[in-house]
Amino acid sequence: MYNTETTHKEYKNKDFHKRNPEKSAKAVISLALSVININLAASLALWTKSCGRLPLVLFYGAGTVVCFLLLWHYLQIAERRLKVHSLLWGIPVATAHVLGCLLRRDGTALHSLSRLPWLLMQILCLAVLAASCIAPCLIFCQNAGRKQRTNRQTSEDHRPQPDRQPRTGRPAWQIWLCSTVLILLGWIPVFLAYYPSVFAYDAEGQLYQVLAHDYSTHHPLLHTLFLGAFFRLGGSLPGSYPAGMAIHSVVQMLLMAAAFGYTLAWLAKRNVPFALRTGLLLFYALFPTNSVLALSTTKDVLFSALVLLATLSVCEMADGTKDSFQRRDWIRYVLFTTGMLLFRNNALYALLLSLPVLCFLLRAKKKSGLVSWRSCLAFTVLALVLSVAGNLALKTTLGAQNGSPREMLSIPLQQMARTRVKAEESLPPEMRQTLDQYIPSEWVFAAYNPYLADPVKNRAVIHDDPAGLIKTWIRLGLEHPQIYIDAFLDTSAGYWFLEDRSHAQIYGLGSESGFGYLSTDTRTMPAGCEIPQQSLLPGLRAVMEQIVSDNSYQNIPILRLLFAPAFYWWLLCLYMAAVIYKRQYTLLLPAVFLVCYYLTLLLSPAVLVRYMYPFVVTAPVLFCCLFRRPRTGGSIHEKV
Repeated sequence: MYNTETTHKEYKNKDFHKRNPEKSAKAVISLALSVININLAASLALWTKSCGRLPLVLFYGAGTVVCFLLLWHYLQIAERRLKVHSLLWGIPVATAHVLGCLLRRDGTALHSLSRLPWLLMQILCLAVLAASCIAPCLIFCQNAGRKQRTNRQTSEDHRPQPDRQPRTGRPAWQIWLCSTVLILLGWIPVFLAYYPSVFAYDAEGQLYQVLAHDYSTHHPLLHTLFLGAFFRLGGSLPGSYPAGMAIHSVVQMLLMAAAFGYTLAWLAKRNVPFALRTGLLLFYALFPTNSVLALSTTKDVLFSALVLLATLSVCEMADGTKDSFQRRDWIRYVLFTTGMLLFRNNALYALLLSLPVLCFLLRAKKKSGLVSWRSCLAFTVLALVLSVAGNLALKTTLGAQNGSPREMLSIPLQQMARTRVKAEESLPPEMRQTLDQYIPSEWVFAAYNPYLADPVKNRAVIHDDPAGLIKTWIRLGLEHPQIYIDAFLDTSAGYWFLEDRSHAQIYGLGSESGFGYLSTDTRTMPAGCEIPQQSLLPGLRAVMEQIVSDNSYQNIPILRLLFAPAFYWWLLCLYMAAVIYKRQYTLLLPAVFLVCYYLTLLLSPAVLVRYMYPFVVTAPVLFCCLFRRPRTGGSIHEKV
């Protein structure tokens, strides 16, 4: 007995001495990385340069402790795959943060190639910290799924075999209707505050086309006709044109609320936790971006609803089978996809990019009985054909002119303009003379805005010699690659940098102008066609203007992240990281189009929240899907 106990104690002490150095090493590494990362964060942040000593001490002290705990927990993880997977996603997160902070602080992401190793070291250190934050999220998502599957299996074992339908007590149509009504109740006060509508963005240009019967494909023709129909209706009503725009606001509110209500019913059918659905309902009903854009005349509103509905159809495709995905499901998919393509010109390029990936993912899982990739290809091509035919028919009927290719040259022209502004003195006379053909020096220095390509894009000369423009762009880029990189990063920063604020003041700032996070200004129309603001709740309007025009939300820590366009991109990335980690690769299907659409946004002339609105309404839904229970079959019309 004595020998046994002695042997056991000796074994424990031996095992302790073996593991103790490893734990000590991890503790030292965690502490060292914590100190390095806190100093990096302080050096990259702007507020640390002007704050008092006490906030700085608290930041260093609390930050070091939090970082140490996160890194210590990360290094203690036994599963190597989780560590590597988290680190691979932490690298782009850290890269975005470092590049964004350097651009904001120094005006350039890389001063010289000699500093590249230091930049890479910064990214690597912060990537480990980012990985330590991502890993718990992945573990939480996986454990939630396991718990739901376990609970479901246990409940099924104790229920009679015939009773296998989930029972939450309400048919889906009731959830749809109640959610739609609650969302509308949240929007009606905002509608009264901004009565008759938020007549902003491209409304002026589109309605000028309607008035002059001189149409252009620069804006989607279907949306121009949709907006013009209510404008003309207002001309025949006693209230004149403002009454027509008020009807437009009501109709658009109904369409958007119905789409969001359908989404909540769809999530309920999949047994997504009630708390998540309630949070999403409150987000749709009360978040200022949703309520203000529901009244706005921009094409991005209805386009975002169609993207959301098309994404839900792809979700059905991802977890459906050849037998469960019926003809009506394909009809819905084609209708939503076709409408999506008709309401946004760049959606076509995104869908063409995503189609091969969709087919590949379905083909890779063909033995599991999922929807056939051939069916996906056929019906997607059908949607493409219908959208092209629809646009061609509208263009022919209206005699519309082709839009300018300037939109596709936004980033190249911005890069050339930045090079001229930053390196004018070092450019040889021959290159200056060549650049004068496209971006003359007479106006480029005054017009250039690092965050907005429109001033340069709209005035550049591109039709005389497009081939020469491309050659000049390539030649200039080879000589000044750093300036080209900075030009791209500055113009697109709001899409990937969480702390970017430039996107909320591109056109100006303040309630008086109606510019800020959202545009709520009233565009000028010809005499007799004006749309004056007739606010019925001026007090509420003043409060809303403080949020969306004065950007007062930026003073609220944490909450301001919900307003950042980049937040919804990283939320989508978290969804993709979770499904890849859980090896549920077919659940990547709903994210494929969004990723491809995001790539087209990176080439857009500016960062505006309306451009990212499809992500605002869709990414939270996909995140909620991570916590759903296994599908039980049936349709949206069955009880849930």
